[in-house]
Amino acid sequence: MIRYLLAGIGAGAASAFYLAYNYHPILLHGAVHAAIFSSGLIAMYFGKKLAAKTAGYYLAGALPVHLAIHYFVVRDLPQLFSRVSHVLNFWSLP
Repeated sequence: MIRYLLAGIGAGAASAFYLAYNYHPILLHGAVHAAIFSSGLIAMYFGKKLAAKTAGYYLAGALPVHLAIHYFVVRDLPQLFSRVSHVLNFWSLP
């Protein structure tokens, strides 16, 4: 099961670093970003290894690493959080 966790860590890091160091139009960028992130799940599906447990290990490795890179390296999540909080505060005005 460790290999699925490590595969998730690798895919999460690769897709976040792709975003950090490549610029493409947003539609293409999002599609490539999602394909890299889900590549391990796709490989498990075709290799007949995809189950809830293996997908859980994969995502447990991928999501925290992916979001940490977005937050600390790419720095697009702090901007997103500030925009969302601004919109929510704006909507809460009387």
